[in-house]
Amino acid sequence: MPTGHKDPGSVAAEIKMTRMVHDGAFLVVEGIDDSRFWEPRRHPSSELVDAEGKRNVIEGIGRLSASESQGVLGVVDDDYDSLLGVEGHGENVVVTDAHDLECLLCRSRALDSVLAEYGSPEKIQRFEQEAGVDVRVGLLERAICFGRVRLAVALYCLDIEHGAIRVRRFVDEATWTVDSDGLIRAIVKEGSADDERAVARSVEGLPTAEVWRVVRGKDLLELLRIGLMRVLGNMKPSVGTGQLARLLRAAMSREALQSTQLWADMRTWEESTGRSYLVLGE
Repeated sequence: MPTGHKDPGSVAAEIKMTRMVHDGAFLVVEGIDDSRFWEPRRHPSSELVDAEGKRNVIEGIGRLSASESQGVLGVVDDDYDSLLGVEGHGENVVVTDAHDLECLLCRSRALDSVLAEYGSPEKIQRFEQEAGVDVRVGLLERAICFGRVRLAVALYCLDIEHGAIRVRRFVDEATWTVDSDGLIRAIVKEGSADDERAVARSVEGLPTAEVWRVVRGKDLLELLRIGLMRVLGNMKPSVGTGQLARLLRAAMSREALQSTQLWADMRTWEESTGRSYLVLGE
């Protein structure tokens, strides 16, 4: 959904106006965090556009494509599109090969930089020995219950308010454990759904899917923040998810980005233009 004052028409108009003085490519992204990620990674001949929302990216580029405008590429989060069978958004829009950009960041070794900055080696070692998994897997194990509820809401059109799915409410900071049963009980208690068992069955009956497409990046960041305060480190509560996200963006290596399907799709788009329009830095 749009997050600012733009709409698809204004995005298309902005690009058409800028085209009068810009001959290179346009890279259109969903929001300010995406802009911050792509700014140091874009080709210097390209122009970065914050569309202020996924819909604005897709529909704005759709309008431009219909008018045969060239050299405009959009990048959007998959969210749950691939799991819901949502068709492609057109040849000029590429999609993350995980739920969202934050998931791509946490999937990469950029996560190690966050752990090195805010984690305690001794606490991390203790957690991994006791849990039998590394921190990344532990993070996924805690995020998946939230992701599966969100996916069930989207897939089965459950009458559940996303505002009821607040990570911090259901995580014990002292033990870094998640009360998944409490999550469903709270949803029902708050009147977001009629039957606790029906919601649980919907979640349990979800088809198997790649975990990185199910978990949501913002949930991962909140869980990571909570873990770093006690179980994984001694991070001050004043450090927010925004600071963690900034460090993740800065730490994402070119090699890690090049290993994604997103990078490959962006390169394929460049090739389709005869490399007349470049969006990725060399």
